[in-house]
Amino acid sequence: MGGRRQVVSYALLLLMVTSFSSPLGSHVNIQLSEFSFSTEDEGNTTQENTTDNESVQWNWTAHVPVWTVGDQWTFDVELDAMEMVEQTAELEGAELDFLYGTGVMTVQAIQEQEVDGVLTPVYQTFTSGNFVGQGRDFPAPVIGDVDGTLNVVFELTEWYRVGDLAMTGYSKRLVFTFTPQIIFEGPDIEITDFTEQSVYDPPREFYDFPLALNDSWYEETNHSSNYSGGEGGLIEVPDGPEHSNEEWDFSVARQVDSAWPGCENSTEVWMHDGAGEPEEWRWWCPAVRQYTHRWTDDIALGGVNATLVLTGYSPASPVKVIEVSVQPDWSPLNAEVNLTIWVNDSAGQPVANASGIVYHGSTTLAWTTVSNGTARLMLPVGNSMDDTPTEFDWGTHGVVAIMLSSQVVGVSTLTLEGSAIGGLLRIRALSLAAEASEVMTRLVQDFEPAVRY
Repeated sequence: MGGRRQVVSYALLLLMVTSFSSPLGSHVNIQLSEFSFSTEDEGNTTQENTTDNESVQWNWTAHVPVWTVGDQWTFDVELDAMEMVEQTAELEGAELDFLYGTGVMTVQAIQEQEVDGVLTPVYQTFTSGNFVGQGRDFPAPVIGDVDGTLNVVFELTEWYRVGDLAMTGYSKRLVFTFTPQIIFEGPDIEITDFTEQSVYDPPREFYDFPLALNDSWYEETNHSSNYSGGEGGLIEVPDGPEHSNEEWDFSVARQVDSAWPGCENSTEVWMHDGAGEPEEWRWWCPAVRQYTHRWTDDIALGGVNATLVLTGYSPASPVKVIEVSVQPDWSPLNAEVNLTIWVNDSAGQPVANASGIVYHGSTTLAWTTVSNGTARLMLPVGNSMDDTPTEFDWGTHGVVAIMLSSQVVGVSTLTLEGSAIGGLLRIRALSLAAEASEVMTRLVQDFEPAVRY
């Protein structure tokens, strides 16, 4: 869960200053906060977080959703690729209007994928779209600059971690072609046709469920990409692997009134880059288990921004439904919690002898339902720190129950007590103490021979 983010680098700098300005024998004691929470199973509930020095109340606006294979969302899409045109020397002087079209996103499968060495349940989704816009003064062989139509084919396969919808990677194909409009319609001019394969390590966590107003979190991830195709086009694509360290600040700005039915209290989430520039925002709506509106500064080629508005939602009807309850859902480190799993058929009747696996980080447990369709387990919570550190929790992790052969999942969020920022500070303090000890040992060794008694 995200809290009010304390900038880790500044905190570490402060710790360094106080460490070396205090007597060598002084003890740095960073207390863990005390927490008291009450939860409800459904809806937007209020959970009260009480620390030693203040009282903080979280009004949850959204919890982690469950997607079903076959779920489908349709969007009206507007693309602005003028920046890409301006940055391409071969297209100097060309102009391009907005491109319009429809994009459709579908949940294709539930899979197991290795993430950071751990087998992890993920959704595989596929998004496709065709977009058209008018262009002027595009270079054409023999006949020179011409007006015409720019056509874009967009195909995107993505993988999202079931526990929190963090993106583990994607495969994106883009085809840009230009059709000249002269006395007759000329042959298409290939602008580019390439495929990008990308992986995030750790996965990029746009939503740090559960969401709450004024919530914020920070993440640093390594983005690795490989490209294929692109030969013969006007836009060059990288000819080798690319790696970049990306820093993102996320924040819940407000609740907004989306026009989609049931989405009157959607949650607006912003993403800023390391320089503080806005990169993306989305309006998340629990009623459709997806965003209804989205703007991104870079949907392709480092210079194509996009606006998407939901126009259709078709939820699939699963053969079985899994529900997961974690009690308590806020736990100290290295404790155990009660886990209850319910399995019902499409008519809402309990399913006996249904079996599957529970995933919680690197912990996996087998389960089988009894006659009333339930399975009860004790789950060791461990002590894994979150990739999105905050001062209010050690980590939020999805507890996922999966029946892979039936392609159904259930998920609930478990929050581990403690301050992740405090944990980082303690780790840094121990490191500084070891360094200081080593320096003092060397000083004593150098001091002894140089002094006459």
